[in-house]
Amino acid sequence: MTQDLPPRSTAALDAAIEHQRAGRLAEAERLYAEILRRDTGNLRAAHELGIVQLGLGRADAAEASFARALQIAPNHVNALVNRGTALKALNRLDEAESCYRAAIGLDPRNRIAVRNLGILLNLVERHAESLAAADEALARDRHAEGLIMRGDALYGLGRFEEALESYREAAKLSAEPYETLIKTAIARAALRQYTEALALLDQAVALRPADQLAYYQRAAIRLLTCDFEGGWRDFEYRWRNELFIATSSAAVSPQVRERLDLRQGIDDVRGAKVLLVAEQGIGDQVMFASMIPDLAAAAASVATVCDPRLLRLFSNSFEGVGFFDPNGASLPRAAFDKVIAMGSLGHIFRNRLNDFPGAPYLRPSAEVRERWAARLGPRPTGLRIGLSWRGGTLATGAGQRSLALADFAPLLDLPDCEFVSLQYGDPSAEVQAVNADLQQPIRIFPPTDIDDFEELAGLIANLDVVVSVQTSVVHLTGALGTECLILVPYNPIWRYTAHASTMPWYRSAQIHRQAEPGAWASVIARVAEDLKARVRSPART
Repeated sequence: MTQDLPPRSTAALDAAIEHQRAGRLAEAERLYAEILRRDTGNLRAAHELGIVQLGLGRADAAEASFARALQIAPNHVNALVNRGTALKALNRLDEAESCYRAAIGLDPRNRIAVRNLGILLNLVERHAESLAAADEALARDRHAEGLIMRGDALYGLGRFEEALESYREAAKLSAEPYETLIKTAIARAALRQYTEALALLDQAVALRPADQLAYYQRAAIRLLTCDFEGGWRDFEYRWRNELFIATSSAAVSPQVRERLDLRQGIDDVRGAKVLLVAEQGIGDQVMFASMIPDLAAAAASVATVCDPRLLRLFSNSFEGVGFFDPNGASLPRAAFDKVIAMGSLGHIFRNRLNDFPGAPYLRPSAEVRERWAARLGPRPTGLRIGLSWRGGTLATGAGQRSLALADFAPLLDLPDCEFVSLQYGDPSAEVQAVNADLQQPIRIFPPTDIDDFEELAGLIANLDVVVSVQTSVVHLTGALGTECLILVPYNPIWRYTAHASTMPWYRSAQIHRQAEPGAWASVIARVAEDLKARVRSPART
């Protein structure tokens, strides 16, 4: 135990701490583990080992180390907080929440525990609970961390003005303005105050020019406001953003990520053998794929790793380009001159608005399209309309961009029209509930029938128009050239731009925007009028 070998343990501990502070994490890990083999009750070694393992990206090992520290000292507040962080990284969110709450119970003024609890609750869109927890913490001790937590909760609730005020107050109490500058900028952007938001992010960049976060947030606002050249330049900083890497790069292994060629120009890819690697969600992969023809025209060869659900559709749409499943692809780096992530193509090919052709670029095979035509049967005398009403994940603001199918009621009584669900997942219970009140029920197909995007494309290609919230259905519909009416929240994702009624990526997409946060009724009413006009159009007769 600790008392048996104090001199040796102390010397080893000092050496491990020195390695840790110098960033030599693998050596520090080895030494801490060796200390614990000889001195099983060494609290400092167990706790620091967990911190090192978090730094190495090994959340499972870190969680075990923090749990070991808590066996030694059950009321160790920092171990509770850090174990919560490891559990959060492992997506064991209920356990992470319990750790943060236990830490706050032991030390109600622990600002890190308060902040982390707020981040977790807002991540899972429990914004009202996060607001209540923030108010409770601020009643005990008014500090910047609690005010930021409160601002994040208000932001998640769509109460952007109040969020801005909370961030402003946090800035007054914070000794370090970097985070509050970024938070204030995000709130101003949500209020469509883009010039002010960019000025704040410029200040943050000047304050910490080596830190990626302000660049990454500035990229989103620049792209949103169609400053594509500046936006794509900042967008390259995403590969230094840990949250982006954890949530948006499933097809980009750490080994590939180390070899990504960033900030490439047209001269860098001309005549090169390029490995193109998918990133972000499947809708983003569809959107970025619009630049594959540009790359193929410049490069000597292109091999693309993409989501397995896109392999058939992409292979049929882009001649001369190889497509591979990231789970089974064996593509040696030495076979390629360049390794480029899909999102980096914008920096090469889409720096001005007139660089976007907007033309269709995906096509399902004739066999797939004809099979879906036969399955759907004779067309109605009115329109055949596809519907998608939920989009995103908890981490990408699903609550602000999604509706219930019942909210589409003003659309569903259009005479002589047929509606088809394009909603991902299994929405059958929701569809059946709405169908109970409809004369013409919404058609729905088993999820397995449309999980592959060539099958979904074959279905969409047989529709007259699609009505969708911000989701991958929009990108697929636009890429096929099918008309799409998009319901966009007051604070849109950058892909949908800040003000325009169309998307630069797709000519066939038309945007209907909220006039104020949360106000969907007027948007749905405008979409209903648009559909009615299409039904009445002479082109339909």
